[in-house]
Amino acid sequence: MIGDPFEVVHASASEVLAELAGTAILTVNDPPWSAVAADLAARGIRPMAVVPATSMEETDLVRIATDQGRTVMQGADCVIGLGGGTAIDTAKYLSWSLDLPGIYIPTIASVDATFTDAVGIRRDRKVTYIGQVRPRQVLIDLPLITSAPARLNRAGIGDILSCHTGLFDWQLAVSSGLGAPWDQPLANLGGSLLDELADAAPDIHAASAAGVGFLLDAYRRIGAACAAAGHSRFEEGSEHFLGYALEESTGIHFVHGELISMGVVAMSTIQGNDPQRAIDIVQAAGTSAHPASRGLDRQTITDALLGLGRYVTDEGLDACIATLTTITDEDAQRAWDAISTLPR
Repeated sequence: MIGDPFEVVHASASEVLAELAGTAILTVNDPPWSAVAADLAARGIRPMAVVPATSMEETDLVRIATDQGRTVMQGADCVIGLGGGTAIDTAKYLSWSLDLPGIYIPTIASVDATFTDAVGIRRDRKVTYIGQVRPRQVLIDLPLITSAPARLNRAGIGDILSCHTGLFDWQLAVSSGLGAPWDQPLANLGGSLLDELADAAPDIHAASAAGVGFLLDAYRRIGAACAAAGHSRFEEGSEHFLGYALEESTGIHFVHGELISMGVVAMSTIQGNDPQRAIDIVQAAGTSAHPASRGLDRQTITDALLGLGRYVTDEGLDACIATLTTITDEDAQRAWDAISTLPR
């Protein structure tokens, strides 16, 4: 099932902010906020409220929403998210909790949060989805996004590459009579996205407008499909669950797309699901996905893999290779060998 994508407008972020900031709650990452704020100040424009987006923990978000409730009473009429995934997700939460329309302005293409309707938070460092919200529009300023560090835009392959392992896990679950029923159009979308990603990998490596444009368009299609289907099985599976488990065990919040890219290679190796294809795409895109670049050693990865089935079950996540088979020490060794070939 394929749904309606979010409305996208290609425009200058500075011009839109100059028009709307005076009555908006802005959730921001820095960079690029300092530079944007200086530009607004030079024009004599003062935002109504600026919220630095640093945490997705529910306790922090509730506190922010309580504080910004007073801003709403003063006449705020929208929430604008400017930045990466944390800024956009904070804007989604405030839009949902304060019942204000949202406008998302991504400044990097490292994660698909801009185009998904799920409101995701963390409870005790665990990812939890608590609602859905659609923005008024998504504003794309390609020169702004391509000016970001290339590494962050290269990380954008993660939530597309995850179709490789997500589709395998979904089919495995369906064959066991578990979870959402198979949907061939969704599966076809996932397969097409993987083929397109392989073709776009050199442009992504260059962090060019063409590469960033592909990532954003892919996210838009993924988000619409997930919203219509009511699940994300075709692009979220054991690779994401491994990422969640590693963040919980280490207490570290990693660059999402880099962590997921590593997870795809690890889990496709355990699935026996053409891991070389995933490795080739990560290498061609130049995505930093080596465990050492995450500060992760072999024992940490091994422990996470061997405990992944229990983690998925305890967290109520979807059935996948980790719950439908037993991951062995030999599996973990093969996964470690595979991810050790990835770019740093």
